[in-house]
Amino acid sequence: MYSIKYIIIYFILGFHNLSANQNDFNPYEILGLSRTASDKDIRQSYKRLAKYWHPDKNSESNAHDQFTKINAAYEILSDSKKRQQYDEYGTTSDDNHHGFNTYHFRDPFDMFRAHFFHETSSGAKKIIHSHEFLNNILPNSDKKPYLIFGSTNFCFHCRKPLEIFRSIEKQFNDVGIGTAEFNINDERLSSQLGILNIPSLCVISQGRVYHFDMDYTEANIKEFVRKSIPIKRFIQILRNYDDILTMIKSYNQSNRVHALLITKQKIPTLKFVIPCLQYSTRIQCALFNSSLIKTTSIPSFLKQISIISDTVLLFKEDINKPEFVIKDNDFTFDNLQKLFESNQLLHLSTITSANVFNLICQINSAKPCFLIIGDRNLFAQYHLSFLQLSKQLFDEYKSRMAYLDSSSIQQVQFHEIVSSYYHTNEKKLLILVARRLFSDTIEIQNTNIEFDEKSLNEIQRNIIHIEENLKLFINNRWQFTKKYKLPIIINFDERKQDIFTRIIDQFAYKWNYWIERNRLLRYLSGYLYTYQFWMFTILIFVYMYYSRSESDNRNHNLKQSSKINQIKICEFNEALLQQYTNPGASNVIILVLIADTPEDLCVKDFIREINLIKDSHMIFSILYRQQSMKWLNELSKKIQNQQSIKFFSSNVLALYIRRKFFVSYESISNNNEQSNQTLTFLDWIDLLFNGNFREPITITEWPMKFN
Repeated sequence: MYSIKYIIIYFILGFHNLSANQNDFNPYEILGLSRTASDKDIRQSYKRLAKYWHPDKNSESNAHDQFTKINAAYEILSDSKKRQQYDEYGTTSDDNHHGFNTYHFRDPFDMFRAHFFHETSSGAKKIIHSHEFLNNILPNSDKKPYLIFGSTNFCFHCRKPLEIFRSIEKQFNDVGIGTAEFNINDERLSSQLGILNIPSLCVISQGRVYHFDMDYTEANIKEFVRKSIPIKRFIQILRNYDDILTMIKSYNQSNRVHALLITKQKIPTLKFVIPCLQYSTRIQCALFNSSLIKTTSIPSFLKQISIISDTVLLFKEDINKPEFVIKDNDFTFDNLQKLFESNQLLHLSTITSANVFNLICQINSAKPCFLIIGDRNLFAQYHLSFLQLSKQLFDEYKSRMAYLDSSSIQQVQFHEIVSSYYHTNEKKLLILVARRLFSDTIEIQNTNIEFDEKSLNEIQRNIIHIEENLKLFINNRWQFTKKYKLPIIINFDERKQDIFTRIIDQFAYKWNYWIERNRLLRYLSGYLYTYQFWMFTILIFVYMYYSRSESDNRNHNLKQSSKINQIKICEFNEALLQQYTNPGASNVIILVLIADTPEDLCVKDFIREINLIKDSHMIFSILYRQQSMKWLNELSKKIQNQQSIKFFSSNVLALYIRRKFFVSYESISNNNEQSNQTLTFLDWIDLLFNGNFREPITITEWPMKFN
């Protein structure tokens, strides 16, 4: 019977892993490309990777599988129709890509209802079901909000709202907001959304569901969508020129690109808002009202700005001139999204998160990346010189450069890698070249280009020579490379929010999940201001409080009773001793039983006795003589005053690690020949707790040598 259970579990896990591998197929990641890659970039990446992973030239065990994936990815991205289908739906019309199925799971009952009973309107651009809502729309709603309309086939009063929804559908799509329709008779999806009325209109944003409860007019729907998106959280409102200068000067602290919208409107247009949501981790967006622009005392880059049309300025390190300007007819969602996609990074970024590192050193990229490591103060002092070098490398060779701070307050996990090239007490900078063929490994080679305070003064004169040296690592094969496992990159890019804002946000999320998306509770919330509702709520909370108190008491008693019977006993070895002799370790007493084998009678007696200790800060362990005889001999040699002591089986030692002495209890077994004391083991433990030590033995230091 048990064997049948194991066989069933084995097959379930096998099919689960197979399904997971199939759904993870992403042609862009396989070719190391972004979604905005051109046809030329796709061809170049394919040729390079196919040549590298060809099984006839690559002897690695996964070369054949990798080569197959590369060809399958190129088959999708090289075909414009298949690429468009993948970008929109995450799959293509083909059932299988050379063994890599990219179809997402779809409920067969949903398909049956849709295709045979036609429960959805034929004029809908997109129809969604519960699986797509839970696995695609809701998780990604922080980057792409969705407006969805629900109705039924025989709902005559749904026609006019449906016409209004479809008439403005394209307007929302043009600014990056997804739209779809669903059938309210789909009980699973309607339950997930908390639908009560027919028709129903919802906005999915920031992982929450917002319900439309106004008259169905175009103006009301647009206002509803705008209020459902937390614009103020992601777009800063600037009041004067000083605010603008403060923002664009903060690139060094924020490590972000800054996008400034100049508009005569008080609130930003959605075609600016949605790209700001999508790239909020890398681009800080702000709004400045053009009516505040005056003719005197304004920054030079604002003098040519029109106060009539909307304009977007994109700033990097240059605070006197924007990198890019989008205005008039060029100011569209698609153009702004492409601009943000290709300009997420500063010219010379600092590795402050895994997101930055992945953009700097891309997987399977044909171009390596360059990492500056060393003294932070020197880097800040000569930042402009390295900035010029970084610009030239990217403009000419499309290779990025970034600063990696491996100090204890930044990316400390990189210290083990960096320490082989640079020591923290050295006041210098050096450049490493790196590339990533896999997501979890990195290849690094030292360029041997180093700078100290003297050589940094000459960097401007030697910048052409430095660039030529770095060019060799871009075009030539590397020698003497070292492979490392990519360490964990600490994220310093999270937006800082005060505790009050976080509490409000968590409360709003929980309220939306438990109330707005729950039919019954949403219906009951209509009676929120009635005294009947509050009386019922108070009774529920009182019942829950007393029920929880009783449950907590039972759990507490169970934990107390089980704690006695679940005392952990460790084997006394070098690792255990080292753990508690470190400077920052806890101050504990290690109780050690000396035994010959695990089957000794004294081991059973020891376990029985320590289970009777109800309150203890001790560490219980067993030392086996045959494995640790050397440690016992060393302990005898390190006893002060040349005392002579022998350690027998069933002896118990209380080791006071910090105070460097131990107390011996002669035998835990009553029938041992060496045992003639009248003091019981538990009485001896009580003496230890009270600080009454009987014949403490002081040592010079704890030995660390074990057999």
